[in-house]
Amino acid sequence: MVRLPDPVARNRAITRGYHDLATAMAAIVGRSDANWLCFGQWASAEAGRAIRRESIPPLFRHLVGDAVSDAVAAGNAAVFGDVAPPFVSFIRAFRDEPAAAREQSRAKAILERLCQQPDMAASADMRRAFAAYTDALLLARDESPGAVKRHTERMLVANVSVGAHEQEVADPYVRRAIPGRWVAAVFATAYLGLHLENETLSLNRDVPLPAYLGGRQFPDDLALIADPEAIDLARRFGQDVSSTRDSDAPDWEIYAERMGYIFNLLRAYQQDPAIFDMPGGPDA
Repeated sequence: MVRLPDPVARNRAITRGYHDLATAMAAIVGRSDANWLCFGQWASAEAGRAIRRESIPPLFRHLVGDAVSDAVAAGNAAVFGDVAPPFVSFIRAFRDEPAAAREQSRAKAILERLCQQPDMAASADMRRAFAAYTDALLLARDESPGAVKRHTERMLVANVSVGAHEQEVADPYVRRAIPGRWVAAVFATAYLGLHLENETLSLNRDVPLPAYLGGRQFPDDLALIADPEAIDLARRFGQDVSSTRDSDAPDWEIYAERMGYIFNLLRAYQQDPAIFDMPGGPDA
């Protein structure tokens, strides 16, 4: 898939790949909360607009040529090629041993095996992510008081941890895609957005109130965060756990700014049912 020569066809295949993996992952960890792959498909669809040069203002297309399109296409393939294999391994492992989803010792044994694989062993963020996904799949079948909130918080830890890793993979491609530095990068970021099913988000502004929540900023189980790892991730990216204040990313080229925005994006939209949908348009 990531070796398809035509960048537009490759992007469409990657977007579909994210969608199919997201659906398979949801069958294991539950559909009450979106997994990172659900967001990945929308980010890939957004990348498709840049690859087709639709998101580049007409005034500047002759200045940047194919540089932005080529960098986004390469980054889209690099991220999928890096992140998809651990998800495939996780999905296959728990499909092959369905009873492990109800037995903590067996689930942890599978996790330990997965964490020894090179693509997991090399990244603390990915090991944390799949440890949290393993907790979430166990909690999805737990009927004890508080299990639903713990499940939701562990999904947030998992999603943000994958996001932290994939943004490191994407970093050199982001720098190539955003021409110039400082003022030029801030100017370029002002034209960036994320098109979701029901709204378009501006990356240089704080994460808005999601339309699906009817005036609330976060889902109820994420309004107050108790999970220590979720709190640590918020602090790592300079975010206030009580609001989305200062979640804007005026310069998308800067990793810390991107991750502050992404932390709040994932938290705010984690229970939006539309996030599970396959993006429409040319990428459908």
